[in-house]
Amino acid sequence: MASSAGRRRAPPACVTESEEGGNAVKKFVLALVVLSGAALTAMLYHQLFVEGSFGPAALVAASALGLVFLSLTATFLLINTRHRDTVAKLWLGALSTVVAYVVIDVVAGWLLIDPLSPPLVPDEYRHHRLVPDSRAEFRQRDFTYVQRVNNLGLRGEDTTTEKPAGTYRIVMLGDSFTMGKGVKDDETFSVLLQQSLRQRLSQCHGKPVEVLNAGVDSYAPVLSFIQLKRDLTVLQPDMVILNLDVSDLTQEAAYRREAVRGEDGEIVAVPQRSGGKSAYEKLRDWTGRNLFFTRLLLFYANRALGHHEITVRNVVNEADPEIVAHTLAGDTVDRRQQWQDIFDSITRMKAYAEQHGMRFALSVYPWPHQLSDTEWVPGREVFMSKDARPSDRSLNTIRELAASNGIELVDLYPVFRASAGVEPLYFRHDMHFTAAGHRVMARGLEDYLAQRELPQLCAGP
Repeated sequence: MASSAGRRRAPPACVTESEEGGNAVKKFVLALVVLSGAALTAMLYHQLFVEGSFGPAALVAASALGLVFLSLTATFLLINTRHRDTVAKLWLGALSTVVAYVVIDVVAGWLLIDPLSPPLVPDEYRHHRLVPDSRAEFRQRDFTYVQRVNNLGLRGEDTTTEKPAGTYRIVMLGDSFTMGKGVKDDETFSVLLQQSLRQRLSQCHGKPVEVLNAGVDSYAPVLSFIQLKRDLTVLQPDMVILNLDVSDLTQEAAYRREAVRGEDGEIVAVPQRSGGKSAYEKLRDWTGRNLFFTRLLLFYANRALGHHEITVRNVVNEADPEIVAHTLAGDTVDRRQQWQDIFDSITRMKAYAEQHGMRFALSVYPWPHQLSDTEWVPGREVFMSKDARPSDRSLNTIRELAASNGIELVDLYPVFRASAGVEPLYFRHDMHFTAAGHRVMARGLEDYLAQRELPQLCAGP
């Protein structure tokens, strides 16, 4: 019988610290493989089955996520092999490159991406609105100005909800052109029109006149109609003028896609989505606001592939060529439904205004490329090719639909074309009116009102 001293025990099995560390890293990489695969699957599902589109931005995102997924899978398989050091060096190089690119892109975005809109807040009925009692400074290549929003959420000086006795109150509806993006508070055509009308009426001892600027950045008729019903009727306007913009055709279509309808089928709200965006959408929005080179790359990819999405995000927040396509000679898209939809909002607005004792008129004015080859240069090149030529097809459609629906049309194309070449009416990089453009707009509206309204207003209170 062997003695206990003679017995030899086998050394206990043990795991070295390096092996434990390697297993921990492998588990971590496996977790990243699962997460990246889940993110890729979720993004593909959202684009294909929720948004129903797969443009260049989605393709870039899917490619990036796919590359990350494959790289992490390869890393998982090689992490405990003789290639582990090579894999680590490759990841270090890749991460350093990505971090450097993002830092450079963010800095470029901070320096070069201009603010696109005034301070806005979401609205459950009309998508977004100006912030009451606010002031904001805007600095872009073409302009620097301070915008004041009054106590009623309208651009301009404070006023009362109750209309002063004997006052003839005009409300201007529209988008950023009406709001006056690019000019000072006292340079908007609403202010200039009020000044000129008051001067005329003082000579004949006529009624006091007040012109309220209810323009809101990126509005379309469907939102202006909701604004009129919910927020402006209480102001008891005597006249409502809707200033129809070139961008309204596609923006109307975009807003209608998110509209809420009542039992009678009429649109009652266009709520702004909040909290319902996917991680991909949030990343895409952040990229558009902060990454200059990436945004530029995606823009030219969209242009090269001819990709257009009529969504609120694209036609409201981004420089999408689709918003001016209908004004160009080469446009072959069937837009009958779009025109039918936009005039549905306009005719409903006219009927509502008349039911509440308001005169209603529709004004239409050109964008710079419709006026001259020298206006809005080089800014127009973001929206159209250099050889693009404007067409009056959309203007003729507006004239025909206004006439067939009994809508009083204030066609301001002639007064703008007569004023072209004297001084710039639009900015070089931004498409909006300069102060001179606002003067032309005010003069055209004044001529219209002088013929239709001034005789009555000169009769006095």
